[in-house]
Amino acid sequence: MRIQDLVKKELLPIKRPVHGGQGWRLSGVEDFSHNLNPYGPPVELPNLVAEAAAHLDHYPDDQSSEFREAVASRHGVSASNVIAGAGSSEIIKLFPEVFISRKSRVIIPRPTFSEYSHACRMQGANILDVPLCEVDGFSLDMNAMLEKLPLAKAMYICNPNNPTGTLEPRRKVLELIDECERADKLVFLDETLLELVEGYEGFSCMSEVRNRRNLFLISSLTKSFAIPGLRVGYGVGSEEIVEMMGRARLSWNLGVIEQYVGTRLIRDHLGHVRRAAEMMAKERGRIKETINGTRLFSPLSGQSFFFFTRINSPRLSAEDMVEYLLPKRVLVRDCSSFGRPFDKFVRFSIKTPEKNDLLIQAMEETAQEIRSTAFVTRMHV
Repeated sequence: MRIQDLVKKELLPIKRPVHGGQGWRLSGVEDFSHNLNPYGPPVELPNLVAEAAAHLDHYPDDQSSEFREAVASRHGVSASNVIAGAGSSEIIKLFPEVFISRKSRVIIPRPTFSEYSHACRMQGANILDVPLCEVDGFSLDMNAMLEKLPLAKAMYICNPNNPTGTLEPRRKVLELIDECERADKLVFLDETLLELVEGYEGFSCMSEVRNRRNLFLISSLTKSFAIPGLRVGYGVGSEEIVEMMGRARLSWNLGVIEQYVGTRLIRDHLGHVRRAAEMMAKERGRIKETINGTRLFSPLSGQSFFFFTRINSPRLSAEDMVEYLLPKRVLVRDCSSFGRPFDKFVRFSIKTPEKNDLLIQAMEETAQEIRSTAFVTRMHV
């Protein structure tokens, strides 16, 4: 018996997505490859976990009612517009399980978060790739997306986009949503990273689910509260979308600790997120100026709290850049997993001023090493 002959054929060509945030495996290394709140979790987190742990002797609320109410109050929607998930990753998987059938077509920009296409391919969907416009800072190509819209069942948007950090104006996103609604197409909008952007309220479309039946958004507490070890996420959508997804949702998907901690963080500790967003916005200009001065990369764009940039040297790959920086106690994200030409790109996040000093010093030393190596090479040619 061959197991390969018994599994869904959609699974056979699929590989697991690759993600950053692996610096915890490396002792003494500062991990700039992830995009978490640089202040770390709120100091109150251990107490919240301990309070919740006193109630582990019973099943969690299968509806995550209190958590959903907190989310609804936060975004000015009804609890019936909210679905809870074990991190946004569970909801990313659930959406195509409910709405995407075999041979359905979905529009996904490239590069973007790899979990979208992975989840859709698991359902046998065909991915309509739409390259982002590099000359415009990797912005959405609206004309190309709308051109493919008649062929598709759903459109995916990530704002700010991961890995590029591009922040799209709210009016542009709403224009795409409205075009999709007129064409009876669904929109999956990922705002997981948005709360760490200063002034994010001017970009978010969360409250628009009250007026748009085709819209579904996701977010999580992972990035904004720096708690990737606790899987707490949510989706916000029209009541019809949320009701249908609720039918397929895994029972008890949010544990007692996740529900309690998630509720308390949203209700009582959003100031922790705002302070981080304000600090990173101030640090962004300094990092741009100093790292642009090294000429290691193409000019850094300044829209978000992490940077995605091309390595200038034709001799170096993203993997090479990671190897240059690791001895200097700095880990950046090798973006080669997004396919060519992104094997020449790296991503790194903004952290606290002290940690950013380490990043800047490592970049300046690396630039000097590369220039010295290039000079020696020319001398021997």
